[in-house]
Amino acid sequence: PIIKDRKELAAAVRFQAADELPMPLDQAVLDWQPLETIETEAGVRQRVLLVAARRDMIDKVVAAVRGAGLRLEGIDLSAFGLIRALSVPGADSENANTEAVLYVAAGGLTNLAVARGMQCMFTRAAGGGVEAIAVDLAERRGLTLEHARGWLTYVGLDADITTLEGDAEIVAEARAALEDGVRRVATDVRQSLDFFHMQSGGTPVSRAVLSGAAVAIPGFAESLAGELHLPVVIGDVPGGPADAPGVYSVAAGLSVPGTPDINLLPPEERRAAGSGGRSGGVVYAVLGALAVAAALLSVNAMVSNDVSSKQQQLGVITQQAGGVENVAGNLAAYTDFSALRQRRTDAIHQLVAGRTNWAHHLGEIARTLPRNVWLNSMGGQNGAAPAVGVAPAAGCGGPLIKISGCTTSHRGVSSMIAAMRSMDGIQKVALTSTEKSGGDAATGGSGGGGGGNGDCRGSHKNFALFSMELTFAAPSVPAPSGATGATGATGSTQPAAGTGQTVPAPAPASAPAPTPTSSGSPQ
Repeated sequence: PIIKDRKELAAAVRFQAADELPMPLDQAVLDWQPLETIETEAGVRQRVLLVAARRDMIDKVVAAVRGAGLRLEGIDLSAFGLIRALSVPGADSENANTEAVLYVAAGGLTNLAVARGMQCMFTRAAGGGVEAIAVDLAERRGLTLEHARGWLTYVGLDADITTLEGDAEIVAEARAALEDGVRRVATDVRQSLDFFHMQSGGTPVSRAVLSGAAVAIPGFAESLAGELHLPVVIGDVPGGPADAPGVYSVAAGLSVPGTPDINLLPPEERRAAGSGGRSGGVVYAVLGALAVAAALLSVNAMVSNDVSSKQQQLGVITQQAGGVENVAGNLAAYTDFSALRQRRTDAIHQLVAGRTNWAHHLGEIARTLPRNVWLNSMGGQNGAAPAVGVAPAAGCGGPLIKISGCTTSHRGVSSMIAAMRSMDGIQKVALTSTEKSGGDAATGGSGGGGGGNGDCRGSHKNFALFSMELTFAAPSVPAPSGATGATGATGSTQPAAGTGQTVPAPAPASAPAPTPTSSGSPQ
């Protein structure tokens, strides 16, 4: 709701953040920024941009900067730096402040952001980028990583490879690695845009701006445009080097102020960074001590004058306390009834918190499953419930899903294992077995063969038949909150995604909060 007082709005944001974030608030560093007001079915509402990161991640950054003898001014997000560096409202479009633009920085990671003008609407960091393509080429041809990067820039995606000089096999391999890499990057971007469209009610993205190491590869922007079916232009920072346009976009954006204006520096570090002068804040401490001393003198005089009147009031209050105790004894029966009601409410919340969210787990598998994998069978079972009030141990007690199927190679099995480990709520990925038609078998656990219902490899000797087990985090069963007579939330807990920790659950009358759109981790 619309709250004009800044402190009250901050308290409301932290209260709602407990339902939006997959981590406890005491283990997170938050910052927020108010956006525009919008009309909803419930009336006018205030939109707020919320950014959070785990405190242990922030502490590592702070320790590194302190170890270098520097003073840390702020911690920002790479996606926000992209927007500040590459967004030029009104420069190339009459609708620059209203159209949704996709910003993509493809380097070691693929950072992407969707913004309307200078307002960030969506951000996400994907694992694959140009560096992953270079690693793939280096492994295929036995090259150093530096040579692999050079070949990618030399071959590119727009020239006829028959006209290029050099080892023909490496040239062909570099072109194949680039084409496959562009498809992977485009797939990650499309999936992120689909998720953004669902959250934003179908807001269309009009164009894309490419930056990062990918802009140095000829034809990369054109190939990405063909995969995304969107116009893609190369984003350039004014005043940047002409021979490397877009490479320093994130660095340029992080070095200048502007919106989105977010700082994930913890409050205590902000106070340390803001202490002025060579005295390190000693002058302010002395002035504060003098002010406190003056205030104590005034309070002492007031208390001395008030002691006599308080002693007279003490006798009256003692008599009233005896009467209140008699009334409390008469109301004991109502207290017992309230305690019974609270115990029943706790029992219901324990049952709800201990259930398994199969729809979420199956959705994560469907979203993460690589395209070169097909399944024969899938089965699941609930894990053993933990003791009441005890968080489950990592890797045990959670729901178990067994899958079996085929892929094009043992490398495909390895890639699938790596992809499965990135799922929300996953605790353990165990390979039971994998086998090629030619008898080249590798087992990751007990059992042999391929598992599953039938052999899906056909006559392909390189295809791998595999089976694996996926163990997800077990839901924790909250301890009873005790008889308080309250009718609000009971303090039940639910597991954080991908960890063995617990976070506060929303009140029973609230709808379950969606998974956040991005990790918000600092770059």
